[in-house]
Amino acid sequence: MPHPFRVLLAPDSFKGSLSAIQFCEIATQVIQSIQPNATVISRPMSDGGEGFVDSFVFAGLAEKQTLWTANALGRKTKAAFAWQADTQTAIIEMAQASGLPQIRQEERNPLQTHTYGTGQMIQAALDLGAKKIILGLGGSATNDGGAAALQALGIPLLNSKGKPVGLGGQALAQIREIGEIPKHLLEIEWQLACDVTNPLLGDLGATRVFGPQKGVTEHNFATLEKGLANWAACIETKTGKQIKDVPGSGAAGGMAAGFIGLLNAQVTPGFDILNEQLKLESLISAEPFDYILTGEGRMDEQTRFGKLPMRIAELGLKHGIPTIGICGSLSCSPEELPEFKALFSIMNQPMSEMEAFQNTPVLLKDTLSSLIRLLV
Repeated sequence: MPHPFRVLLAPDSFKGSLSAIQFCEIATQVIQSIQPNATVISRPMSDGGEGFVDSFVFAGLAEKQTLWTANALGRKTKAAFAWQADTQTAIIEMAQASGLPQIRQEERNPLQTHTYGTGQMIQAALDLGAKKIILGLGGSATNDGGAAALQALGIPLLNSKGKPVGLGGQALAQIREIGEIPKHLLEIEWQLACDVTNPLLGDLGATRVFGPQKGVTEHNFATLEKGLANWAACIETKTGKQIKDVPGSGAAGGMAAGFIGLLNAQVTPGFDILNEQLKLESLISAEPFDYILTGEGRMDEQTRFGKLPMRIAELGLKHGIPTIGICGSLSCSPEELPEFKALFSIMNQPMSEMEAFQNTPVLLKDTLSSLIRLLV
């Protein structure tokens, strides 16, 4: 190569086993151990779920704000959001407060879990003077339509007796009236970072598609689905908006629906937000990168449909830079994803999911060591 080896690292997280930042740290160490004069630029990415806040902080675009908040079962948990003082913008990852990682598998019960803690995080940002909230949706443990978060922000949700309803998916069916929406909430610019297009209800909706990992069963499905349907009807009565079929309204257990319906939130793919904020395309077009390395925990036929690694590969293709995809589980052939120069799974032998999770850093390091030697 006529110039020093130049690589852009732009991975998503390997959910549950490796953050995007950890991927970048391991890859940088491997590349520079093999090619000491290599230039490695890291841009850890996120689609709006795990790592969304870190993507902004790592790139120097925002400062981290840490606070205690409630998890999806109301227990105290530490969470963080990113704060851009100059633009008065807060970047909030709802999974930090209301996500699956904060509660044990056996505790997952969407009748009980709620988004109140996310509302507390948003309120903390508003207390700082936020004029814009970018809310990353993904990895939620909830199916409450965002109702509890809106309650935490001061929007009354009342039952047939005019009393406040409780929290969790089970409370949605009891709502009969949505009280006055505080004026200041309607003056905020709300942007939802979300890569799913599922509606709120039905076979492609929040409860049916995303519910099983949160504890939705055939025993509680009807209760939860009826609750979300009632929530949608109450929102329509309050604002005149029909939100049940809006693409993306089913994101994060229907949290998108609540914020679209009551606070006029707009839905934008998480990648598009990061691409704009990180000026990723400008970086790719300006720098003579030899390769882009991206990846996530699983790459399969769904990768084609707007998943973050595919969006990165499309950018690389546009600017003539080969993109290599690295993942934990690879269940498609390179021919199915021709936008990538090559695809690699880090698993070097048959192993259980638990073994793969426990050994992800070592497996990634070994895979990258072989790959980089091949490339240089």
